[in-house]
Parts: sequence; structure tokens; C-alpha cells
Amino acid sequence: MINIQKYLFFAMMLLFSSVSFAQKKTNFVVVLDAGHGGKDAGARGVADLEKNIALDVVLRFGSMIEKNHPDVKVVYTRKTDVFLELYERTRISNDNKANLFISVHCNAAKNTSAYGTETFVMGLNRMSETDEVSRAENSVIFLEKDQTRYEKFNPKDPEAVIAFEIMNAAYKEQSIRFADLVETKFSKEQGRHSRGVKQANFHVLRGNASPSVLVELGFISNQEEGTYLASNEGKQASSESLYKAFKEFKREFDRRSGINAEEEKPKPKPVEKPLEGKILKIKFLETTLKYTVTAPQLKGLTDVEIVQDGTKYIYYYGSTNLQSRADELLNSVKRKGFNRAEIVEFDLNKKLEGQKNYRVLFMSSNKKYKDRDDRFNGLSNVLRVKSGGVFNYYYGTDKTLDTAQKTLESVQKKGFRNAFIVTFNGEEPM
Repeated sequence: MINIQKYLFFAMMLLFSSVSFAQKKTNFVVVLDAGHGGKDAGARGVADLEKNIALDVVLRFGSMIEKNHPDVKVVYTRKTDVFLELYERTRISNDNKANLFISVHCNAAKNTSAYGTETFVMGLNRMSETDEVSRAENSVIFLEKDQTRYEKFNPKDPEAVIAFEIMNAAYKEQSIRFADLVETKFSKEQGRHSRGVKQANFHVLRGNASPSVLVELGFISNQEEGTYLASNEGKQASSESLYKAFKEFKREFDRRSGINAEEEKPKPKPVEKPLEGKILKIKFLETTLKYTVTAPQLKGLTDVEIVQDGTKYIYYYGSTNLQSRADELLNSVKRKGFNRAEIVEFDLNKKLEGQKNYRVLFMSSNKKYKDRDDRFNGLSNVLRVKSGGVFNYYYGTDKTLDTAQKTLESVQKKGFRNAFIVTFNGEEPM
């Protein structure tokens, strides 16, 4: 049986410390916790691992706070792919006297049709589905050396329940408030399906001397949602929703604290001129191996462009005519582990010399098909080139990269998602 006196004492200490912090602190402290990391990959999604998505979103989210709230101290439990024990995350939060603790995760389920966001606060759940989530997120303790620090909690013990409720009463209301803001932003501004605010017994939330939530960004086991969350668009949108929820929570905090801060005004940014006739892409991989766009070797990067140059395949990510955006894309790719990635500039209107041209390889088969075959989905004037015992089928003939990219897009819309650009000399691949 849990000693209720010990828990009552601990609860009083938390209450006292929170009052003390409020009186002495001049800055708001938010602790951002990217779930899992290192040897703890978390859930394995259809396009990327939970630990990678969570870290990317947390770094974007934190950067938004740092840029727009000079009175806020942002503390990260991890900024790289490292393993961190659950108790360390709570210790970091309490050592920094946090006003808010946000742990970011991704969900997964055997039922791959499950989808939607949900945000958890510490509490006694009575639903099997929330118990399943807490078991999944708490399972990291089995990778830790000392598991005895996580004291067993018996929900059937009346004294334990009373002590538990007292411990969490100090911050429960504000935890629920922030969780509700998060789910509202996800659903109303991002158009995501919200599964609501829920309570569960998470080790990473227990013992936090501050409002604390655990955010599940969505189900990466779901083909559509998992691909979305692994994409740059999905991670950016998730980060913006979290930031908007934080911004509103902080405004309410200031109002309660008697801080009459002026309405936040966005700082005017210098207008960046787009490059004329040029495009910037991130070259992140060059190899003799051909990977599909969903291959694990691409580490969850989506919208990848593949160009064959001789015997090599070059992999590019992103496309922009703004230098600042290219820098952001480069940092995103490097966080994936492609440390040699670089920004490459293309002249969209530069024509290939002589008989050189670009074509799109959209199908390879050991069977010989004629032009306008039904398998080509309406593509005509298809070039067939035999290589060994395989027939490769190419579409289009373009002199500039700009027109070649448009041809590639039209081919992909026909259903050939793995199509890519190849450089030719006449009718022979270079």
C-alpha cells in the first residue's frame, strides 16, 4: 500500500514551489520534450520513425517561440537523436522551474485505419484505449538500467487514489486548458480529426511541478496520416498549431499574472527577392543504387526527385526560389542524418547542348510493349530502350530542366509515382 503521508507531503511541496516560482520568476519557462530518441525509436511509421518526427516538430515549435517571445525561456530535453530516460525529462522540467511542460509523440495502432490527434494530461484513466497508449509510451522504462525508481501505482487502493488526485490537483486545470487549446488548433485551423483531451498515467508527466501535457500528433501507422506527418508540410503545420496554442496559453498566463503586455506585433521582415530563372534544391544523396520514393533509405523524406546521370542516381529534396527557404530545407535534411547534403542551384532556362535531352523513365519490365499500350495510362510517343533483359520506357523529350520537371509531374499524375528524370544523348541514356 502506498504511504499517503509521503504523497501528501510531496503534493504540498509542489504547491509551495509553484507559488514561490510565481512570485520570483520574471520569465516564462516552457520545456519541450521530443519523445523517445536514440536506441528508443518509438513507434515505427509507414514513412518515418516516431522519434524523428517528434524531434523535428519540437525544434520547429521551439524556434517559433524563441523568435516571437523574448520573455520566454525555451528548454529542450533533447535537440539531437539521443536516448533519455523518462525521469531525466521530468528532472529537467523541475530543475528549470517550468511553467509548462509539453511532451510530443506520435501514435500507432495495429488497426491501421485509426487516425487523429489527441492530447493527454495526467490522470486516472478508465478506458482501455488510453491505457494502451500509456503502456506504449511508458514502455521505454524497459530500456533503462534502473526501473525501481518508477513506483508502482495501484488504482484500486483508495489511499493511493486520494494521494494521486491531491498531487495532480495543483496543475490539472491548466494542463487541461492547454490540452484543449492544442486540440482546438489541430481541428479548427489545421483541419485534423481530433480524438479529444484524455487522461492517462504517464511516467513522463507524473511528478512535474507545472501544467504538463503529452501530445500525440497522429497515427503514423495510418498510411495517409503517417505519410503526412513525415512530410515537411505535415511537420510544419503541426508545429504551427502547437505554437498557436502556446501563444494563447501564454497570453492568458500573463493576464492572470497582472502583466499588461502589448498585443504581440509581428516584426516586419525584409522582403526577400526570389531568384530569377533559377531554382534551389537540396542534393542529399548520390549513389549507384536506385531507391523508390518510399524506401527507408530516404528516412521519411517525401516529394523526392530522382535524376539519373550515367550510372549514378542523384536524389533531391524540395524546390524553392528563396534562399531562406532553401536554408530551412537543408537544415531539415541534415537533421535526418544526411550530413553531406548541400544546396544546388539550377538554371531553369539553360538548354542542354547538342543532342542532349531530358526524358522521364516511368516503367521497367521484362515484357516488350508497343506505343500507346493501355499500361501507359494514356502516355503516347513512348521510347522503349532495352538494357540487359529489361525494357525501360521513357516519356517526353525536353531541353531545359524546367520543362522536364513539368513533364515529370504530368507522368506522376498518371499514377507513376516512382518516375524520375534521365539525361539522354539523342535516344540513348547517358
